[in-house]
Amino acid sequence: FADDAGESFFAINLAALSPTLIESELFGHRRGAFTGAAADRKGWLESCPESGSVFLDELGEMELAIQVKLLRVIETRRFSAVGDTAMRIFRGKLIAATNRDLAGEIHAGRFREDLYYRLCADLIQTPSLHEQIENSPGVLDELLLYMVRRTTGDEAEQCLPEVASWIARNMPSGYAWPGNYRELEQCVRNIVIR
Repeated sequence: FADDAGESFFAINLAALSPTLIESELFGHRRGAFTGAAADRKGWLESCPESGSVFLDELGEMELAIQVKLLRVIETRRFSAVGDTAMRIFRGKLIAATNRDLAGEIHAGRFREDLYYRLCADLIQTPSLHEQIENSPGVLDELLLYMVRRTTGDEAEQCLPEVASWIARNMPSGYAWPGNYRELEQCVRNIVIR
């Protein structure tokens, strides 16, 4: 915790970027490496300090060619920028998240099995919202209060009973919430607005 968290945590949403941009964001690039590369740019792997982390959000969206390069970084801690041959060292940590079934993606040939096993040393599987509510019904009340506070501010205490009542009346008992947290959050916003 020696470094400022804002300067040592780099999050990349892989689903929002093209493969070329992902490669540039992670590894950096040299000027002229591709159209629009007007200057040298450090990637997040090079910018990340030893006590920092690079968070790869939506890892299951990463193309196979980039998976190979990432696997090399994990194995050797070395990489080169796009358009360069000089080797650089990655000193930080990698954290990855996905909502995809990576075992199914491996079976379909869309995700490298060797990369999966390199990354899953410390695997945290988050239960779905439905499972959380099923195991602890009070979780729904806590989430509703949090979401209503974010939406209404000081009026949360007044709005909460109406939101909870609307959900109890209109959503089937044991509703699965397939959109998880985001679906519940959108539901709360719609109730508050209406």
